[in-house]
Amino acid sequence: MYGLPLIIPALLLGVSVPAIASTAEADFSDKLDTLFVGNPYAKFEWTKAEGVSDRGAIVLPVHLDGIDGWFQLDTGLDVSLVYGNLPAERGWPTHDGAFQAPDLHIGEMALGPVWIRNRPDIEPKNDRLGSLGLDLLVGSFVVIDYPHQRFALLRPGAVPLWLWQQTIWTPATLRDAKLFPYLCLGDTTTPALFFDTGSSAFDLVMDREDWDGLRDPIATPSNVDGSSWGQEITIVGAPARGPLSIGSIRLDTPMVYYIAQSPTMFSSWPFPTDGLVGNSPFWDRVVILDLGIRPRFGILAAEQ
Repeated sequence: MYGLPLIIPALLLGVSVPAIASTAEADFSDKLDTLFVGNPYAKFEWTKAEGVSDRGAIVLPVHLDGIDGWFQLDTGLDVSLVYGNLPAERGWPTHDGAFQAPDLHIGEMALGPVWIRNRPDIEPKNDRLGSLGLDLLVGSFVVIDYPHQRFALLRPGAVPLWLWQQTIWTPATLRDAKLFPYLCLGDTTTPALFFDTGSSAFDLVMDREDWDGLRDPIATPSNVDGSSWGQEITIVGAPARGPLSIGSIRLDTPMVYYIAQSPTMFSSWPFPTDGLVGNSPFWDRVVILDLGIRPRFGILAAEQ
């Protein structure tokens, strides 16, 4: 599944993200509100890692086969997951290692019956029932409003004209069950970093060799202890040499990381990838994922 939810202290995140343009800001905000008022959506929450980060993970309210709880939003997962023994307890139909949940609501959004994988080795805690992966998002127009903590899945035909026009787009590729937006780090364009909302509190994670080539050689690296799928890890971070650019939007001074225990992790995966980009570059932004026939990654701007 190759999802990589990590927890990293916010104080190490050196990214500087410009705020949404202030021109006609009130009008823009009103437009954004109408998008959610007129369509079903979910109000998400950030889960806190005490002493580490207030934004350790995005969790969405769910109603799953009559049970209320939370799913983590994790676009780095190729399959959505339910934890514990719920499929067996509820008697869900099973085929080829997957289970058919008879009903799933994400906030106000009804997804209907869904096929989902099981992780019985993960104990549900604090009503965290599972994770929402990329598989249940493909085909939709996904809106993640980070500042106002709103999440929506739209049919492409329901997307208003102003949203198409006020989104700054960059091409993306859907392959190997991951979304790879075309990003530019410094003066290097890379189409091989996938977007992973499960890796919330940081900017970019790569292998050690790539990290060495992209980090600021003058800056002193910082080490921090974190966790990934219950495993304790050490994450090494440093400022990047140059800005992170997405389309015409430039995000100054991103941080790049590698995992000390797995310095060649991404090169060992069974498909080509240079690493991932997490949530933190976009905390003050509205991100749009067009997961249709021609995938794109977008950032909403007040005006273009």
